[in-house]
Amino acid sequence: MNGTDVQNTLREMWETRPARPRDDRQVAGVAAAIARRYDIDPTLVRVGFVVAAFSGIGAALYIAGWFLLPEEPAAPGAPSTARSPRTIMVIGLVIAAFVTLGSIFGGDRNILLPTLAVAVLLFLLHRSRSHRGQSGAATAHSAEAPTTTTTGVSLNKEAPGTNSASAAPTPPAWDPLGAAPFAWDLPEPSPVAAPEQPAPRRLPVTPVTLGLALLAGGITAVIMLLAGVLMLATLPVLLGVVLAVIGTGLVIGAFVRSGRGLIPIALVLGALTWAMVAAPLDRWQGNGFGELREAPTTVAALQPSYQRTAGEISLDLRNLDLTAQPGGNSNAVRSSITLGVGDVEVWVPRNADLSLTSTTGVGSVEFGTREESGPGAHLAVANDLGADGVASGRPLILSIESGAGSVEVHRG
Repeated sequence: MNGTDVQNTLREMWETRPARPRDDRQVAGVAAAIARRYDIDPTLVRVGFVVAAFSGIGAALYIAGWFLLPEEPAAPGAPSTARSPRTIMVIGLVIAAFVTLGSIFGGDRNILLPTLAVAVLLFLLHRSRSHRGQSGAATAHSAEAPTTTTTGVSLNKEAPGTNSASAAPTPPAWDPLGAAPFAWDLPEPSPVAAPEQPAPRRLPVTPVTLGLALLAGGITAVIMLLAGVLMLATLPVLLGVVLAVIGTGLVIGAFVRSGRGLIPIALVLGALTWAMVAAPLDRWQGNGFGELREAPTTVAALQPSYQRTAGEISLDLRNLDLTAQPGGNSNAVRSSITLGVGDVEVWVPRNADLSLTSTTGVGSVEFGTREESGPGAHLAVANDLGADGVASGRPLILSIESGAGSVEVHRG
């Protein structure tokens, strides 16, 4: 492929761009138009727009297609069947498009890579399937149908003595021997309608894909079990294998117009996998369940680590003695908290010199007036001197990690 081929392909893509159909549309018919043009399942195109929306460009691409693809003209005299776009979806598309444009002009280069990937995929799709589907209305030429003139059979009796061979009526096709001239003026019998062909049977993409996905998941689980790595923290790997098989089935089903039943299953598994990755499960292993409450008053009583798989951890350090005696140990006092799912609440001395690192996979972290929330929330505080604003006593260093839940740190 050279520069001329690329230029010709781009020009052909523009000249044969499809029209948005007046039926089978969810919003404006952009996905349906692309699917008809390249003879693929419109569901696959819609899923592609949804995936692109997660990268920040899906809404902008859809609105661009809305403006660049013309609407299919209505048939003369036929009632309009075009569905009006849904107001809420249109408003959401516009807001998402403005966010995308703001990211682009704000210097966010993370938008450029997905945009380039979409352009390359569309280019390759046209190169491989440009001869399929419907061509643009501007390039369609219809030939004029030949006009036939039907000459009626005259029933007038010829005058005696007239002998014209050209005026003699011609027998119809159903009476080639001319045995019943009195019925020649009857219409020709209608041809026998051909028996209706049964609709082609669709390939069983959904059950076959689900069977293969279960088989692949089972084999992967056995291998991980034999290797000793099958645990809660490695479940996203197992789900990823199942998702890969289902995704392959969706792609194949798009070309054979089958397998739509896989879409809800893929969405549920995708959301579950994302939740497991966002809330690291390695923190949920074998640390017990339930409530843990501790209130140490001496450094010796403070544990280096407090852990729970699920439940609640409450650590009260307001009476912890952090005084540094002259000539004594003045090193920092360290402790960590690890919780799989649940809430963490910590109270620290009012005047303690505190350094804090707190993260949660899904949830919120809070210290004083500072708060972070959402997936991967993170809050770091370095050398907070407390209410007196004076560095005194032994510094306190806390590290808190939570898989899912809230983390609150207060001064007493």
